[in-house]
Amino acid sequence: MSNDKSFDALDADSDAWTKGDSAKIYNLLEDSYTFSGLPNMAPVDKTSFKMFWVTFRSKIEDVGGPPAVSSNFMVLKNSILRELGDYVVESGNWEVRNFGRGVYMTAAKNGKILWKEITMNPWEEENETSNSDENKGKDCIRSLHTFVKK
Repeated sequence: MSNDKSFDALDADSDAWTKGDSAKIYNLLEDSYTFSGLPNMAPVDKTSFKMFWVTFRSKIEDVGGPPAVSSNFMVLKNSILRELGDYVVESGNWEVRNFGRGVYMTAAKNGKILWKEITMNPWEEENETSNSDENKGKDCIRSLHTFVKK
């Protein structure tokens, strides 16, 4: 089976997240979709995603991040895409200026996004720890564990 539709969905999803386009993100989501990994927050399912997004963008704007209406929302880099049977998984680094950064992982199957999981370090914490003497010369990436179910 070809995973071309899943590769296309992941490309479109990444583009929508960088632009902060929740309508495009939502249209790519499988009905069983979950978004997880933000500190002190339960996973968000597809039915709650639209309301989550409004609150999420507003809170980011409140702490000095991109305005909620900005189409320059997130930077994704160092992406890796892998086929795992009928699934395609993408992982990489994300960053929202003045809010946070971390690692993300997204899975797609049959052209739909199944889940997105992130790790997050607050913006100031990342800048302080990356410049500290104890971390010089070390590459530290927090672990990201998730399970793909067929």
